[in-house]
Amino acid sequence: MLYFSKDAPRLAFATPSVQLVALGVALFLSGLGAQGLALALESIPPNLLDDPGTLIEISSAFRNVGAALLASASLATVLALVIRWKATDSQRMRIMVRRGLFDYSMGNPLHLKEGERLPSVRCRETGLGSYEIVVGVAASRVEDISNVSSSISASLSGRFESFAVTQTDIDVAFNSVTFAVEDVTIDRSLYCDSVEDLRSGKPHILAVQRGASIDLSTSGSMLVAGKTRSGKTTGIIALLLQALLAGPDDHSSRVTIIDPKRAELSQLPHVVTLDADGGGRAVLDALRDFADSVTERQAYFNTLARERGDAVKWWDADLHVSLFFIDEYVSARTIFPPRASKDDPDHCLATFDNLVKRIVTMGASAGCYVIVSIAEASVESGGLPAMLRSAMSTKILFRPTPAEARLMWDAEKVKDMPARTYGPGDAWFSSTDGIHDRVSFVHFPVMSFPVYGEMGRLLNLYYS
Repeated sequence: MLYFSKDAPRLAFATPSVQLVALGVALFLSGLGAQGLALALESIPPNLLDDPGTLIEISSAFRNVGAALLASASLATVLALVIRWKATDSQRMRIMVRRGLFDYSMGNPLHLKEGERLPSVRCRETGLGSYEIVVGVAASRVEDISNVSSSISASLSGRFESFAVTQTDIDVAFNSVTFAVEDVTIDRSLYCDSVEDLRSGKPHILAVQRGASIDLSTSGSMLVAGKTRSGKTTGIIALLLQALLAGPDDHSSRVTIIDPKRAELSQLPHVVTLDADGGGRAVLDALRDFADSVTERQAYFNTLARERGDAVKWWDADLHVSLFFIDEYVSARTIFPPRASKDDPDHCLATFDNLVKRIVTMGASAGCYVIVSIAEASVESGGLPAMLRSAMSTKILFRPTPAEARLMWDAEKVKDMPARTYGPGDAWFSSTDGIHDRVSFVHFPVMSFPVYGEMGRLLNLYYS
């Protein structure tokens, strides 16, 4: 069907195999009718007819027509079976979505009018249990199409019953709307019995789960939010372990961890915490050291670029990633006085903020990134400047709620995310790498080994 009709039969939106079966049944019944009519004609006694030969010809014609119809019915049935066998899941999903959107009995979610041209619908598989449905705008308003995510989810049944729309994107030219559809029951978690299971083999790739990773060659620093016991710190440790497994390079790479709370992380070797007097001079020294390494690494790339006559990226130069992790960023800020003193003019909040901003805005080109951890996804009042939030190109919210998510992402980006009860390690995630730009659900690696013990061992190896 090309045009909308309230009186369109449901068969018009059925799969080609179902339509062929219906055609086969109609042909079969017609063939039986023709054969029956032929038998009825042949049962008439010849002595009752003026021209028995004509009756025989008519009867034979009905028999031939009946045989042809029965043969066509068999062919239609065979074709239906072949098409059903050959049909891809993308084709099946497309047909279900078309029926959900265009069949008047399904509620007409697009508010189509009689005779209005139907929008195009395309579907393709994008990964394990993931599909992309693109609905053309046609005569419909783009706003009407962008609001049918629940109708699309409801139209999926059978093998797609556990699938749902998780993201809606409107084309910049307003020519189409793209819906990301995923099987929300698939467990894509990485189960690691030893720390070696986290090794990715590529220093710029940090694995999150099957089919989801942070590609630091196309993304930047990370903002991680989550309340206590949300699995936030463990999730970040999984990322740090991967950087430690890659080892240091020969150009000032480092993995620096700041724990202003003097909690579990502060007991690990090479972790920076508060001074003996509760001040943050050691933290500032670590930040300056990291910022200096950004300058040093960038100078090395500039030298390579002059030698090669072209720009050089840090991952192409076989350098490893540098990470600066600030655990509980809000707590870290509280250790610095709002104003500098005459005796120690650098020990103040402005120095801390400026160093962090410098690394976040300038470090990515040198392979240096900041991971900022906060307890709640709030802005300004929670201690996280809006500029920093905008500069963080990878965002992760553990045990998410829609209200918190709207403080990290545009409300339109999270409107389709399911509001349900999440457990430790569950998170909503996005990264500006061209693959994970949409907000999606992830579960961080499940590590069945002494996490802090391995963290301490790898930190010692890294800096030995």
